[in-house]
Amino acid sequence: MKHLTIVRHAEAEPLRSLHSDFERSLTKHGIRQADQISQKTARNIPAPEMLVSSPAQRAMQTAHIFAAAFHIPQDAVITDMLIYTGSASDIMQVISHWDDAVSRVILFGHNPTVAELILRLYPQFSGSFPTCSVCSLEFPAECWKKIESTPPALRFQNC
Repeated sequence: MKHLTIVRHAEAEPLRSLHSDFERSLTKHGIRQADQISQKTARNIPAPEMLVSSPAQRAMQTAHIFAAAFHIPQDAVITDMLIYTGSASDIMQVISHWDDAVSRVILFGHNPTVAELILRLYPQFSGSFPTCSVCSLEFPAECWKKIESTPPALRFQNC
């Protein structure tokens, strides 16, 4: 079984001329939002073995808050630039190269890409995917390369 949880980063500050999109931080509301949703998520899904995030500031901050909720050190969060710059197809390529010894992963990214990824993996998904949304899917597959062709079960959703 492969368990993939997809999280959109929490509410971020608006883009200002002093910062690039990449450097945008979470707002105070976004920090509270991530804290509340991460605690709820930790009560509803098994602890991840791996946390993978976009390296953008707001995604990393969200990932670190979730790591704390699962009692995982912040430095355990790994990054992949394709989660920030790529398409849903690019992220599927990233996923297909994950170590098959790892079964439970939380991925932190950005819209519209994460919503497109969820629709690709779970076509029954409907609705929006606002900031700090979570969609946790369980695939009856032994390797990450096969999850796209394996219909998942929805295990937890907070949108």
